[in-house]
Amino acid sequence: MRLIWIYLNLIFWTFLFGFSSFIVISISGRKNFFKFFGLIWGKTLSLIFNVKLTVKGKNNLSSHGNYIFSANHASLIDIPLLLIATNRYTVFIAKKELSKIPIFKSILDKAGFIFVDRQNNKNAIESMNNFTRDIKKIPRSIGVFPEGTRTEDGKLKEFKKGASVLSINTKIPIVPVAISGSFKWAKKRLFDFSRSEIIIEFGKPINPENFTYSDRDDLTDLIKNSIDKMIRA
Repeated sequence: MRLIWIYLNLIFWTFLFGFSSFIVISISGRKNFFKFFGLIWGKTLSLIFNVKLTVKGKNNLSSHGNYIFSANHASLIDIPLLLIATNRYTVFIAKKELSKIPIFKSILDKAGFIFVDRQNNKNAIESMNNFTRDIKKIPRSIGVFPEGTRTEDGKLKEFKKGASVLSINTKIPIVPVAISGSFKWAKKRLFDFSRSEIIIEFGKPINPENFTYSDRDDLTDLIKNSIDKMIRA
């Protein structure tokens, strides 16, 4: 029942602010207006779900630079909270299945998101190459969940190499991001509406200039180890 309540709120507020951003971006031609609606979306859901967000490590980030934010993934609220924490024009790499929802696909396309087919390596590479060219025209930060899906037991899953390859190819610094408390929030009991604290901590940016494509495994391990050290019990 609690999960249904969460999904209903996510669907309603996502559609409301997503469609609003679609209209504004269509009229203005400026994709970076998504930042404004993303922040409102995140703050609205934080209020409804009674989540206190604590952000650490902001001093590691430049106020104007773009980054690839590589984070662990534990619950449905991770993306809204990351949009608040990053406080910049940030888009996410989404799984191809989401593009099958017509209205949702149009909204994310307009905002500058990318859909990747994880089951088709050739199509995934082509999508990433097109995305790499697009962000050179319209700079933005990128959120990635290298585990590929939400954790089922609160522990880190195996990291995929896509975020590392994207960083190496685009030369955009990659930032390890630890999300703590999100898994506990997701597993709360049905009528438990007590306040939850979720902590998002930014590690130090990793310069991709120091890595080549053949180093992608090493970079992926470095990111995972950095996140593992920051995660709080």
